[in-house]
Amino acid sequence: MTIVCTVLFTCALAFSSVEANCRSQPSTCWDTGLEFPPTNESCYDGTDLCRCGETTADCSSNPDSLTFIPDLNRSYKYLNFSNNNVTSISDADFFVNVSRDVEIIDLHSNGLTYIAEGVFQGLPNLTGLFLGGSNHLTYTNLPSLLSVPGLLNLSIRCQSLGPIPLDSFQGVHHTELVGLDLSWNHLGSLNMSVFQPLQNLTYITLWKNEINELSTAYMPSWENVNMKANRLYDFLRTCSEQGHSLFPNLTVLSLDQNMIQCIDDPVCLPSLRNLSLRYNHFEYFATNTFSAARFPVLQDLEIMQMENKIRAMSPAFINNSAVTHINFLWNNVDFSQGYVHGDIFQGCTGVRGLNLGENIFLDVSEKQFHRLLKPMEASLNILSLARTQLTHISSKMLSRLRNLTELYLYANSLSSIPDGAFDKLHGLWKLILDDNNIQTISESTFSPKLRKGLKEVDLGAKTYQCDCNILWFQNWMKTQPILFKDYHSRGYICSNVDNVTIPEFALNPQACILGSGAATLTIGIACILLIFLVILVVFFRFRWHVRLWLYEVCRGRRRRSRVSRGCKYDVFVSYAEEDAVWVQEELLPVLEGEWGLTLCVHHRDFRPGKHIVDNISDCVSDSERVILVFSPHFARSEWCQFELKYCQSFVMERDDVMVLVALQETQSRDMTGAMLAVLRTTTYIEWDEEQDARQSFWGRLHLALDDTEEVQVV
Repeated sequence: MTIVCTVLFTCALAFSSVEANCRSQPSTCWDTGLEFPPTNESCYDGTDLCRCGETTADCSSNPDSLTFIPDLNRSYKYLNFSNNNVTSISDADFFVNVSRDVEIIDLHSNGLTYIAEGVFQGLPNLTGLFLGGSNHLTYTNLPSLLSVPGLLNLSIRCQSLGPIPLDSFQGVHHTELVGLDLSWNHLGSLNMSVFQPLQNLTYITLWKNEINELSTAYMPSWENVNMKANRLYDFLRTCSEQGHSLFPNLTVLSLDQNMIQCIDDPVCLPSLRNLSLRYNHFEYFATNTFSAARFPVLQDLEIMQMENKIRAMSPAFINNSAVTHINFLWNNVDFSQGYVHGDIFQGCTGVRGLNLGENIFLDVSEKQFHRLLKPMEASLNILSLARTQLTHISSKMLSRLRNLTELYLYANSLSSIPDGAFDKLHGLWKLILDDNNIQTISESTFSPKLRKGLKEVDLGAKTYQCDCNILWFQNWMKTQPILFKDYHSRGYICSNVDNVTIPEFALNPQACILGSGAATLTIGIACILLIFLVILVVFFRFRWHVRLWLYEVCRGRRRRSRVSRGCKYDVFVSYAEEDAVWVQEELLPVLEGEWGLTLCVHHRDFRPGKHIVDNISDCVSDSERVILVFSPHFARSEWCQFELKYCQSFVMERDDVMVLVALQETQSRDMTGAMLAVLRTTTYIEWDEEQDARQSFWGRLHLALDDTEEVQVV
């Protein structure tokens, strides 16, 4: 258990672990008092009303038995008198029995409504008061509390205090107060000038106060400000009208759990080293958002788990060589997509720690990865790509990060590790790779030099194939058991042997020696595979010609005559707006310009002023055929899905009218149920830019439309 901090302000850190819980319970005041050094004996009349330790007297949680502070006849630094029933302290002798050595007193959750002035005068070493919880103090109590000689830290959490009157601290003189905690109140609007009489105030915590209106003021003494979980829409105004900093000594600023979307110029924070903007509403990160011009000495930057989906990240959006640690966790950004520029970390030449966990690296190529981290190749020590959907890493993917010492790749979908993937990381001592789909670890995966330098390794998984290839890894685990960790309790489990771990796996080494008969069989199989490979290569070279020939043969066998219904259109084309360029530049010139068909496309042929549902219904009914252009954009378009479902019912009435074109590959997980159903029951035609593929595509499409009126190949 951590010893009580010297400054009471830092007790706010004790609540960081329950922050997520607080976010889901916005009306609940999370206040459990301080944590003191342990107590191990009764120290009052042989009862358990008070328990004492070397430095602590704990007389808490006696609401029906203890309304005064007993004489414990011993010295202590910390007094816990919380959760009793002391509703008023008006007697000047109330603390007469308290040790003169006491430094911190916890009176939280006593139902206090009044504290008389001067009651703490006999405690010369008192530096901290904790008055949070279910007390009912008001701003009228503040001047007397702040005038306590030597008081450095005051916490008044959870008092349902409203906006602070501007004269609340005017009567305070010569206060030494350093830390003030007003969290979990209802300040609403705040003018920071109210704190100006507190000239030594360094740390202030205003967490969870529903602040939506904020006026800043010149605060030269402030070093640490915590304003998370409020309702701020704008970043703090930090510059005076003359362009000077309002917070010249501010080093730590937390604005987590607000509604901030951007940081506008000007920014005047010359001393800020730690900036936390977690759980805000940024959608766009523009170039130089956190640049050295704005934050000249910024080191730690927290921009994790934005509440809105990030839509664009511009190049050099940080552009600050002073930044040493970046936490970009839980943003669900796909780094392979175009909205993420390849040079977003340009200018970040001093980064030592980078956390990109809980984002998406599924389709990020080695080239993209190298470009992304190029600015910090020489400085990066710690890298986390945990839970980023990685399915593979190449042997050279990490080779440029020569100074990497800690690497976190856990909870991905890696099935193997290429030989030498980490050998260039000469300083690597911690490797966390558990919870992947690794099946085996070969002896050449880790060089002897790398194995010698490693101090913590977690390769836990439940997918290992325990056979001859795993024996060397088993031996490594047995000879260095302290090296191998299991931080997430995945175990080192054999998937092919029930209830057996790698260290427990037993196999006769003689069974792993390859005999001459087995070698002959292996060579024979290799030759057969080589012949098969040659045939496959030839087939692949002429694959489009073969597919067109097969399509013509099959099509000819089932071709039937069609009686024209005298429709207005030959073909209705259903496509997503993002695929309009392909329809206009590729499909229309051929089908209308060369084949003489009449096509219905929504951007041209839908009747203005007519409801879109009626447009779709009428146009599909007035068309001989329907072409569906499938793509990822089609899967995401609500109107395309409506057209698809309408066309499905249309097909049930008129057989063989639907032609399916696959413009781009679409993953099954991204498709709707209707798209999957159509793909399983309809032969589709794939588009490809390759010349042979294009010829095959137009040939197959012509055959699919060959019984539509007026098809003429020029």
